[in-house]
Amino acid sequence: MSAMLKKFEEELGVELFDRSPNRIHLNKTGEIALIHVKTMLRNMEQMKADLLSAAQQNLTLSIAFCDPGVRWFCVPRFSLAHSEIQLKDDLYEGNEAIKLLTERVYDLIITPEKLQDNRIQSLPFLSDQVYLSVPENSNLLGHESISIREIPEQPLLYPQIGGYFLSQMEQVIETDHLPLTLVKNNYNITQHLIRTTNFLATISTLSMDLRNDGTHRALIPMTDPELNFFFYFSFMKSNKEKVKKFLQWGEMIKNKPIRT
Repeated sequence: MSAMLKKFEEELGVELFDRSPNRIHLNKTGEIALIHVKTMLRNMEQMKADLLSAAQQNLTLSIAFCDPGVRWFCVPRFSLAHSEIQLKDDLYEGNEAIKLLTERVYDLIITPEKLQDNRIQSLPFLSDQVYLSVPENSNLLGHESISIREIPEQPLLYPQIGGYFLSQMEQVIETDHLPLTLVKNNYNITQHLIRTTNFLATISTLSMDLRNDGTHRALIPMTDPELNFFFYFSFMKSNKEKVKKFLQWGEMIKNKPIRT
């Protein structure tokens, strides 16, 4: 320790201590040096805190999804594959995806179409097939596929969760004046009604993980183009490095078969 302190003094070109045979203590110059050393140590701690904060920012990814089905499919799978990344996920509605990206509200948005803006890149991601969930005593069971326009007048269960699919279905029902009544409740009540009543419901490939329609139902593919989607990754081109891990994961997952 004495040798290190002596070398420090030599590098500074001043003596920092008054020495006697049995004692060493800071002199006036040493006291000034100590003030500067404490300042440097505080700055070092602040630098470490700032660097850690920046690193955490780099490990945080904010994503908005246009529909709950694709959100439910992606979030747990990506979080499991990349536990080092803190995922902040949200549901957006409407036509403001370009604004949300350009104003940096989200790093990446899953959209139902390509976004037309030269600052934004939209890449193909996943398709989603929609099915009609019918009870075992339904007279619709003979259909190999069905259009929403072929369903006779009756209630149709749907959870009040918002999203692109619900808005599309409501638009089709309204535009074509279909004799269907959407019965909307919270998710848990809707799930209970699906298992305990003979009401029709819809389900999609990407949302099947979180649904249990029971063993008394069959799933019939729906043919309406408005109700079957292809989703895109959409992100600012300048932000591609930050969303790279999600893009790589998405390329891997879309090449695997999805359970139906």
